[in-house]
Amino acid sequence: MTEIAASVVDTDVFSVLFIRRASDDPRVPSWRERLTGRRVVISFQTRAEVLAGVRTRGWGERRTAEALQILDRTPTIYPDVEVVDAYATLVADCRKIGHALQDPMHTGDRWIAACAIAKSFGVLAGDAIYQGVPNLSLDN
Repeated sequence: MTEIAASVVDTDVFSVLFIRRASDDPRVPSWRERLTGRRVVISFQTRAEVLAGVRTRGWGERRTAEALQILDRTPTIYPDVEVVDAYATLVADCRKIGHALQDPMHTGDRWIAACAIAKSFGVLAGDAIYQGVPNLSLDN
């Protein structure tokens, strides 16, 4: 039996494709194509960011429940020893090469990358911050 490949989708991609369902976003067709035949996985960081967005925007009961259902049925990588070790190595590697992911404003992106690295998955992202990150495969 062959295993289905998985992609860790960053918060931007996940929100556009699954939470907001923003079909008018010009990136959507490309993202859908890249995810065809792949299992969508998120990081705990994405789950936290989506929940924070829902609560900050004051979504109603129905819309909040829909978002929670989507999150609950999406496989999520939580921090474990592998993820924490990958994060520590990622921070050190990014500092060594001067990669922008080392900046404190990218803490969430680092956790997403660490989850992908620890589980040997690629990342599908809506921005370029992950390009050139050591040991990270991109599904872009």
